[in-house]
Amino acid sequence: MSNLHRTQIYVDSEQMQMLRIVARKKKLSISELIRTAIQNLLETRVKGLNWDKDPLNKAIGKIRLADNDTSLNHDHYLYGTKKGR
Repeated sequence: MSNLHRTQIYVDSEQMQMLRIVARKKKLSISELIRTAIQNLLETRVKGLNWDKDPLNKAIGKIRLADNDTSLNHDHYLYGTKKGR
């Protein structure tokens, strides 16, 4: 597994005890167990999304703007700041 990022989470004593038990049974580190749980959660959430019914997804490519630098200078157009480029 590459590109791992260090983070810190807080779990209560009961959760830590259960993590140790499950990790020991599965012969995994607690970190690997947590990464697997996060991956399963994310896959479940994404799998349940229906992008075809998302109104923002339907709008992609349908809006034409007069300026072709809107993505680069969105702060200028939204807030009146100086253009970056």
